[in-house]
Amino acid sequence: MKASRVHPVNLVVVVTGIFGLILAERAGFYCPAAQPEPNQLGESRSEAVEQDLTFSGASEGPLEVFLGTPRFDMQVVFEGDGIVREPYLAIALDGTLLAVRNNKGHLRRSTDGGQTWGEIIPVPIRHSDSNMIVDERTGDILSVRMWDGRDRVFRSKDHGKTWTEEDITVKLNPLMEEWERTGRWKRVTKDESGRTGTYYLHANASEAGITLRHGKHKGRLLVTATFRPHAKEHPSDRDPADAIYSCAIFSDDGGATWHVSGFFPEGYTEEAGLVELHDGRIYYNSRSHSGYYDKSRARPLRPDEIFRREAWSYDGGQTWQDFRISRVLPDGGGYGRGYGMKGGLTRLPVRGRDILIFSNADTAGGPRERLTVWASFDGGQTWPIKRLVYPGPSAYSSLAAGRPSTPSEGWIYLLFEGGPGGCYSAMQVARFNLSWILEGELTGDGTVPEWVRP
Repeated sequence: MKASRVHPVNLVVVVTGIFGLILAERAGFYCPAAQPEPNQLGESRSEAVEQDLTFSGASEGPLEVFLGTPRFDMQVVFEGDGIVREPYLAIALDGTLLAVRNNKGHLRRSTDGGQTWGEIIPVPIRHSDSNMIVDERTGDILSVRMWDGRDRVFRSKDHGKTWTEEDITVKLNPLMEEWERTGRWKRVTKDESGRTGTYYLHANASEAGITLRHGKHKGRLLVTATFRPHAKEHPSDRDPADAIYSCAIFSDDGGATWHVSGFFPEGYTEEAGLVELHDGRIYYNSRSHSGYYDKSRARPLRPDEIFRREAWSYDGGQTWQDFRISRVLPDGGGYGRGYGMKGGLTRLPVRGRDILIFSNADTAGGPRERLTVWASFDGGQTWPIKRLVYPGPSAYSSLAAGRPSTPSEGWIYLLFEGGPGGCYSAMQVARFNLSWILEGELTGDGTVPEWVRP
């Protein structure tokens, strides 16, 4: 793939693979797309994609279940008791929906496809760094937590009813190890027992993680994460160890040991989502977070800061390549600056197709409102159609697609912050099918294929 057009910016950190780091000169920073290169295992990109691919047919179904008569409904699932923040959504193997209000540690379950919701269950997954990953092999649901200085995972074996806590091991990537060795960053001990945690590495506002279904890394658990070496509001633009990095963490042993991937090709990004495509590639979609170093607008913002950042992996989520700026998908309400916002991302479980759904506020750079969904039919290359879900105040969102042969089949679920009382007054869940999105507005970015028309 050819590099996309370069864009001069005030500060960009580009990480090429897991070992490389390029810090441009302050006078003229550039952010090129990551160039084709072997991954850290020495494979070419085509070899990494084509090697030993298999389908997990039981977890995918026909397109038709998401079509038919357009369907849409919406209801409030959380409100009151202060601000309502940080939505997380996942679907267990039996089709049970799990909706989490993270800032209060509240979870509600639906066993009938989202028609009704059970009582609030207090859960330990909270504190601005939670995530959910369904292990497709065992049915366990995991939430990794590292933010508070103690590395651990919360695990549910009963589709979210109860949770247990387990210590985990975190393996740094080579660049982090170098910074730790040279004293530019160090792990911070915060736990009362004296255990050292990987502080400032966390899965903050991540979309639900995935279990890889293809290739030699089949069964790997993968979720996006963020590394903030010093968590500074106005970090140095000279030392790359002061930046903020999107990345991923992955486990090949069911969640006991987690490895940090190479960093996303552009610095000052976080709160991302990822999906595995049907050929084994992984698509990564990230928020920009330049507000951390440019809240005062003392320096010019990067061009196109109001749009989403994208990259792909060809080695099971270990490195990220082919960076580009979407210019179609907005990065949510930015309050007049390139601040970005956490959006939702999911892939419909349709055999042989890569239909992706993305959600965010359709007000790039403006207020947080007009929660909208976009659809891609080519694995994120183009996003030809969108539809408004909620016109009022709305912010963070999370997406999930219904599982075949369960009560959730054929539905797309969107859990988001928003309501008449403001962005953080309530949390609502909308459910709809693909036919409902297809009645939306064309974006001009590619075309809707004939094979998806009902």
